[in-house]
Amino acid sequence: MTQDAIRAIRAIAPSLVEQLDPQQFEAIEKLLSSVVLPLSEGDVRELVSLLPPDGDTASGLNWTILHLIEAAPAWPHWEALQFQQGEWIDRLMRRLANAGVSPPARPTRN
Repeated sequence: MTQDAIRAIRAIAPSLVEQLDPQQFEAIEKLLSSVVLPLSEGDVRELVSLLPPDGDTASGLNWTILHLIEAAPAWPHWEALQFQQGEWIDRLMRRLANAGVSPPARPTRN
């Protein structure tokens, strides 16, 4: 289940980018500060999907999202990463690799 605050962020913007207007930034900042830890797998999946394909930081909002994702007990959520692309996903994957965490091996067929 996804938290109401995270669903509300999604309703404001499907992706967090610099082009958000000041009211959107303010609303998203308040919603991010109201997110309750620990995050569920659904929360992590939704937050990952908010990250834009380019490296846009959305005035730091995406760094906040990255830190929330990394603090989640459901992290890493390999399926969420598998279906996303872009600089933020690459950054998350590099940070996992730097921490010595790699995706589970896929079973081989005989």
